[in-house]
Amino acid sequence: MKFSLVTAAAVILLVRGAMGQLVQGVPVGPTSPLSDKSGTICNVLDYGAVADGKTDIGVAITNAFSQCVVKASGGATLLVPEGEYLITTGVVLNAGTKWAFQLDGLITLSEDGNFNNNAIVVKRATDFEMYSSNGKGAIQGQGYKQRISGSSQNARLLRVCSTGSELEQKERSGKDIQIDSPTFHLYHNDATNLENYHITIRGGNKGGLDGIDITCLSNCYIHHIEVTNRDECISVKTPSKNVLIEEIYCNQSGGMSIGSLDAASSIAIEFIHMRNIYTHQCTQMLMIKTWPGGTGAIGYVRNSIFENFQAYDTTYALDIDQYWYGRTKPNTGAIAISDLVFRSWTGTVNNGISRGPIVIRGSNVVPLTNITLEDFNMWTENKNVVVHRCNNVYGTGYCARELEGDATPTGFSSTVTVSTTPASFVQPTRPAWGVGATGYGVTVPIPVYTPAPRWGYGRGNMSLAARGESRPTFAPEIRLNGSPRYTTPAVTGGR
Repeated sequence: MKFSLVTAAAVILLVRGAMGQLVQGVPVGPTSPLSDKSGTICNVLDYGAVADGKTDIGVAITNAFSQCVVKASGGATLLVPEGEYLITTGVVLNAGTKWAFQLDGLITLSEDGNFNNNAIVVKRATDFEMYSSNGKGAIQGQGYKQRISGSSQNARLLRVCSTGSELEQKERSGKDIQIDSPTFHLYHNDATNLENYHITIRGGNKGGLDGIDITCLSNCYIHHIEVTNRDECISVKTPSKNVLIEEIYCNQSGGMSIGSLDAASSIAIEFIHMRNIYTHQCTQMLMIKTWPGGTGAIGYVRNSIFENFQAYDTTYALDIDQYWYGRTKPNTGAIAISDLVFRSWTGTVNNGISRGPIVIRGSNVVPLTNITLEDFNMWTENKNVVVHRCNNVYGTGYCARELEGDATPTGFSSTVTVSTTPASFVQPTRPAWGVGATGYGVTVPIPVYTPAPRWGYGRGNMSLAARGESRPTFAPEIRLNGSPRYTTPAVTGGR
């Protein structure tokens, strides 16, 4: 399945098939081309929808799906034509094989709708894609109204569950936009073989308005996405493995994250590769956040790479906190964080003394191990030094401490103060795509189509299939010290 979205507390999404590979030669995205889903067109106008901005489209979408899509042989497309629609009833589209959701109109959530926490849910779909053919497909959450009135309407805009899929914006299929959700914007549960790209999300300037949250059972590729909000840009939840995330623009956002995670045996996150991440005045460039609990090492975050992060005036850069939100008890166990590489980070933090580029508050009980900190060419917008801080971090680089031989890790604190700019540091300039310090506000409408989304209609198809690329497999790289690492060859072409 593939999605392409623009979100300002609204989401526009596009889902399409792709032949790229992340693991074991398994392609991401739908298994058949979009053309195979055009044999039967299930137009919501034929099932009671009216493009008047007043009539509930929820029932029409449900009927078009149950009476047309699932009964079609040989593939089908559920079509929401151009126009303005209101949704007051939550939609759950369960199962279905070889089908597409073509969103060419604007769907606006009612501030007092009956959504059961989700406006649109797609679950257990096989060979599914969602897209816009005209660049006008969008979901507008009107979250600002909920924040003014205090209503109980708290719906995610889109939730995709237990589905292999692709979301994209392509030249022939346009884009999808998500705007101003009352809560999270796009949530992927238990995704497999997912490609998610060309999405723009514009949310309110407050916490609790996550851009994209994902649990990936295996083989997910997320790329070319822009998020403006004040909470997570893209957050990887548990369980997740074999995930490649790249070319992400976090704009007045909370930044990239893993977690938050309770200490539990069910916590399992590994083989995550984030690269080419661009942040503008974010709270963090990347945060890994966990809570203590259990006994000893319980659950894990491991075997992952985070590279080529760039920042303009971020509050924190690398921020790992195993006592997240001030939760310090019971300090009897923790999630084991190990075998992580952080390299090639550039740009500026706001205050390098109080919040330096590296701030790691590791567990006193289960210290971080085999952590690589490399090439942090970062400086500070204010003050004249930067201070890196590590609590209980074993590995190499900056404030990490090397663990000798078979020694047992013990708790320690370390700081490294840098009083001159790194030799390779380049002062960043405010990016043209950056919005002001208050983002899109909290209690004012967020526009759907202006400014024009970064992934504008007609700017080219960037799916793996269109680029003719084969995504490399996560390949283990055995090091002399026995700690596992993996590398991913550079991507060429298509941009």
